Amino acid sequence: MRSETLETEAGPTGGEAWTLANFSEIIHRGGVGLWAWVPERRLARLDALCREFWGTTETFVGIDELFSRVNAEDRAPMMDAWAASATNPQPYSFDFRIGEGIGARWISARGVGGDAGRVGDWLHAIFLDVTERKRAEEAEKLLTAELAHRVSNMFSVARALTNIVAREATSVPGFTEDLSRRFTVLHEATTLAIRSRKLDAGTVPLQDLAERILAPYRDGAEIRIAIGDDAVVTPDRVNDYAMIFHELATNSAKYGCLSCGGALTLNGGVASRVLSLTWKETVAQAVEARSEGSGFGSRLLRQTIERSLGGRFNRVIDGNSLHFEMTVPAA
Repeated sequence: MRSETLETEAGPTGGEAWTLANFSEIIHRGGVGLWAWVPERRLARLDALCREFWGTTETFVGIDELFSRVNAEDRAPMMDAWAASATNPQPYSFDFRIGEGIGARWISARGVGGDAGRVGDWLHAIFLDVTERKRAEEAEKLLTAELAHRVSNMFSVARALTNIVAREATSVPGFTEDLSRRFTVLHEATTLAIRSRKLDAGTVPLQDLAERILAPYRDGAEIRIAIGDDAVVTPDRVNDYAMIFHELATNSAKYGCLSCGGALTLNGGVASRVLSLTWKETVAQAVEARSEGSGFGSRLLRQTIERSLGGRFNRVIDGNSLHFEMTVPAA
């Protein structure tokens, strides 16, 4: 890699030619950093933007030290691709994350391998910050999976509500009217977030939101909701909480107290600028074994609570009871 302080040369019109500093400034604006490495010495050289990517102030860094900062899931394939670029004289492109968790940065390494990419002892290439694109792709995949999950859940909810109404029905007209009413309330609950955001109706009390979503199940179990008046959400967050309540209710309608009778309590409030919600349920009789939380519904809860709301949750399934608790920063 040539010096970052190249001397200015006269251009064809007598003006100043581009220097490496000029060039670097332009490509840095596009999220592109320059780097080089010597395979034999396992040493990398990073420009200013690459140093920012890797979280280091050192221009020369050992390759193994950089490897240690790669996301654990991406490290092995990234090391294989990096090693292959040392000898394979073909264009390459491989993506990986630097760091762990939701703050990880996605990087795309691109260049030409082998002698074709060498300048002296150094193999030259670029790092491109593709974090926003990767997150957009993840959001699109999640949205597609969420849609499929919701459609599946709706059929489960329909079956659960039908069973609940059938236990209490004394006539076909009564059964039809009751079931239709419950479906209407369920539809209102699932569209509340959209209406709230569209009308910018101000904050929404979580007590009201929970009441709407759980109203269709009232005859299926003993339901008690006690969420403080200070527990409110802004229109842009209503959909997140509606999704959480709906997921918990749907799971309960499949396996918990809303499917076979029992008791459900939902408590919440705000203290020290932290919003807490606790969902507890017990069933009146043995039901099908429930998952500890490895399916899409659990991933959806984790995505919504941890990434979207910046909080955390814990769920414990013990015999015929379930305890779910979440905490998030208050609005």
